[in-house]
Amino acid sequence: MTRLPASSSPPTRATAVQGWVLVSCAWLAVMASSMLAPVLPRMRAFFADVPRVDLLISFTATIPALFVALLAWPAGLLGDRFGHKRLLVGSAALYGIAGTAPLWLATLPQIVWSRIVVGICEAAVMTCSTTLIGDYFESNRRSRFLALQTGTAPIAATVIIALGGALGEHSWRSPFLGYGFAFVLVPLTALLLWEPAEKSADGPAAGAPVAAVLPGIPFRWAPLIWICAITVFVMTAFLIPIIQIGFILTERGLTSPRLIGLSASFASFANPFGALMFGLLRWRSVAKLAVAFTLLSVGFMVMGASATWQVAVAGAVITNLGAGMILPTLITWALALLPAKQRGTGTGLWMAASFLGQFLSPLAVLALRHVTGSLSSVILIYGFVCGASAVIAAICVWRVPLEPAPPQAERAAH
Repeated sequence: MTRLPASSSPPTRATAVQGWVLVSCAWLAVMASSMLAPVLPRMRAFFADVPRVDLLISFTATIPALFVALLAWPAGLLGDRFGHKRLLVGSAALYGIAGTAPLWLATLPQIVWSRIVVGICEAAVMTCSTTLIGDYFESNRRSRFLALQTGTAPIAATVIIALGGALGEHSWRSPFLGYGFAFVLVPLTALLLWEPAEKSADGPAAGAPVAAVLPGIPFRWAPLIWICAITVFVMTAFLIPIIQIGFILTERGLTSPRLIGLSASFASFANPFGALMFGLLRWRSVAKLAVAFTLLSVGFMVMGASATWQVAVAGAVITNLGAGMILPTLITWALALLPAKQRGTGTGLWMAASFLGQFLSPLAVLALRHVTGSLSSVILIYGFVCGASAVIAAICVWRVPLEPAPPQAERAAH
């Protein structure tokens, strides 16, 4: 059997071009959750005669995140088996088709089904693009692009919400045109990306623990499971200053939708600065986690205890700063644990945890509000929990030693 010529071999080193293509794939997830927000009331009015319209409109907004939570892990398994680039290109194409389908779909149940397909594709796109960042880059370059992936998301969300509102002035169907961005990514991912070299021949992830790199010792899943459990909680907290800030500001006397929107946008821009802090600090992941939880705790305490809307906005800024730092910390930590053969599977598990937290966030707030009687009390509870988490992370920094060097490395040094 003849081999392909050497010229067909993939490049040996990825550049910023590949990094930004993969970062922009993550914007599809932001688009899935943000593009329709301004037109949901118009959709409800248009389908007012449909039975269970409120439930179906809610599904239109939230069901993609649920399917990412359910299917990100299987998507990682498929990517490991059949190739992450192949799955990414196909999923982006189907995302564009399903995302724009409501432009011509006639009924609300049909639109909900199209949103389910969007969620399925989103699971594959997010898992495969993040896995390829882990495959293409190492060490600081990997951390940089993971920080860009999470740090640019709030900026993209702000732009997308504004675009959805502008398009929605014409018709509630018009914002679905925005999902055509996926068709731009299809040729970019097909032409500029490549399938990584055979994973059995690939080296370990940068910073992987000893158990993941020594021959004959199986990969330990327990640390990754702990990171995923932390991620579920963190994502329920991450969305509080995004989803609940309007209610908090209204309780503090700010009633103008325009000013509420401007205040929320101002607070959300702290998120990429948190991602920048992650990139600048050359600390262990647990140390960064301690700082991020401290910022979250302080921000939630200020938000919950605030007497005026200005102070609440200041608290949201601090919270978003911590949120912007904690997400790249968690995903970088998770990827560093994974051997190359299981990078897609492990990334999918982390993505599932992340989107499960997104889906559970409003439900957790609603349940806690039912128990405590006020949204401010719920936010204070999150402040106390994040503060306790910061203390635990700080103790781990102090008590847990650095990972010892592998025996092979020690022998090589001699």
